[in-house]
Amino acid sequence: MKHLWPICIVTLWFVCGAVTASAGQFYLELSEHTDRAAAEKVLIDYGPDGENMRVSRRYVRGQGWLYVVRLDGFEDKGTAVSAANSFAEEGQVVRVIEGLGYKRVTVEEVGAKWTAAPARSVDKEKATEEFPNATQVLRLAAKAHGGKAGGSRMLQEISGVRFSFDSRTVVGDKEWKVKHTFLRSGGKARLEVDVLKGDGVSNTVVLAAPDKAWIATHEMVRARDGVQAAEMMTRFAPETGLLSIPLGFAGDIREASEWRGLASSGRVSHQGRPHLRVTPNPEEEGKQNPMEAALFDEETHRLAQVTWVTRGGRVTFQFGEYKSIADSLVVPHRVRVERNGQLVEEIEVQEFDLNPSFEGSLFGEPTVLRGRKH
Repeated sequence: MKHLWPICIVTLWFVCGAVTASAGQFYLELSEHTDRAAAEKVLIDYGPDGENMRVSRRYVRGQGWLYVVRLDGFEDKGTAVSAANSFAEEGQVVRVIEGLGYKRVTVEEVGAKWTAAPARSVDKEKATEEFPNATQVLRLAAKAHGGKAGGSRMLQEISGVRFSFDSRTVVGDKEWKVKHTFLRSGGKARLEVDVLKGDGVSNTVVLAAPDKAWIATHEMVRARDGVQAAEMMTRFAPETGLLSIPLGFAGDIREASEWRGLASSGRVSHQGRPHLRVTPNPEEEGKQNPMEAALFDEETHRLAQVTWVTRGGRVTFQFGEYKSIADSLVVPHRVRVERNGQLVEEIEVQEFDLNPSFEGSLFGEPTVLRGRKH
């Protein structure tokens, strides 16, 4: 379920990047929880093993705050991986992280992952006159989302993009409103974050080269690690951020196991329009599929909603107001994410321009931010 992978929001990058291991340069992430009490209970349950454990907090775009139980103090990867194997349980993945200061990379994942049975051919599916079968629904949807190439591939091949969106996020019991502007020109990128409401820090991150990056706020400009800056940038780029599900759909239905072994379960009304619903087929080990259901607009064939069942509950993505930017690039301009029926985040796309003209200074060292702090 690659599109639900943890993502540190850039307005909290200082917090996320400031965590260091208490000893050694490797640590384990044992489990994730949606509230601190649950994480602390798990930590206590480990008993003697809890001496080098602690709970760290991470903000995940599309899910909200997650509390991670981590085990610190491994000097080498081999020892860390061996320990991860001892903690891994069926259906649970333990991550091995190499981390010094703000440089943190997942180097190994230990534990069983669900994989679907091979995709079925159309002639093996039951046909019905009432609605198409799942393979037919997905085939029409792939075409509606840009064909075999899809939007993600197109965006990876073009040299420049300007993408801006407004987001409304619920962090605990507080509401955040943030404006994001993402610029990319070849291998260079710039992300401007303006916090309109909430406790976050407005900032600009510039990636000028693989080994050269900066972050600027109203108080300072500081050099940052280029590798980490590039990784963070991908999480706000359109094809790899919150739009990655619809923009990557055409490729995902061929490659991602969650989109295999599905069955069409009927026609439903969603936001006043008829939609076709597909769900995991229980006859093909579908009960293990983390997808609960996906809805496709019967007229446009575009993905309107998909729900995943995670350890933190039911996470639902809703996509609307699709607009065609280019022949193979169809972009939803409204996205809403809910967990267990509660709002986590919603975004509204403001700009989406391909190959715009940029001033070269945009990708050089930034200056201290000007203007009023919100």
